[in-house]
Amino acid sequence: MIKLILKKSWIVAVLAIATFISCDKEETVSSDSVENYIDEVVFDMQRHGNCGKFGCYEFVFPLTISFADGSSTEVDDYAAMREAIKAYHEANPDGERPTLGYPLEVMSQDGEVITVADSSELQALRRECRRDFFIRHHHRGHRFRGMFCFKLSYPVSVIFPDETVKEFAGPVVMQHALRFWKFNHPDSEERPELQYPLTVILEDGTTVTVDSKEALQELKDSCSQ
Repeated sequence: MIKLILKKSWIVAVLAIATFISCDKEETVSSDSVENYIDEVVFDMQRHGNCGKFGCYEFVFPLTISFADGSSTEVDDYAAMREAIKAYHEANPDGERPTLGYPLEVMSQDGEVITVADSSELQALRRECRRDFFIRHHHRGHRFRGMFCFKLSYPVSVIFPDETVKEFAGPVVMQHALRFWKFNHPDSEERPELQYPLTVILEDGTTVTVDSKEALQELKDSCSQ
């Protein structure tokens, strides 16, 4: 009788352990699936405009993300972008993928800060880019957390095509000024440019002072190596 009880207890213990391992494995797979989904959405957003470490441009945050249900949210960096995408996916596992909201700003490797009104303008801007590192360097299943080369450290000064120079303490006031300028100069082929020297923050958190357009291009090129 005692042996029978011990045997049954051993079987119950084995089944409990197996169940625990199975549940833990399922949670890990589920977590990986969500993270992979977020990676893919971020990648698609960057690829759409050839932005990020291997593209010609960098997003200027804050950035708006649009969802299939008609809602949108503003994010201040890639970490916030990932959290917003995760929250939406968990609430809408079968929903369409989030997309970029417009207008938005990007920074070129030449030091231009460009307001993009819609998807077609972003596609046109992408065609100006001569590099296609994005496709070559990205491998599906390779996780990344934003993959930007650098972002602006404020305050920054912007030189407008009429040679007016304005200093901005933060990104929001700069975005408003850029959008106001574009609204009043919709057909201008010239674009506002950053004034040097300027300070940028790299993906690892270190800061670099950039003294010229050429130095900014070199820094951008170094990110793709």
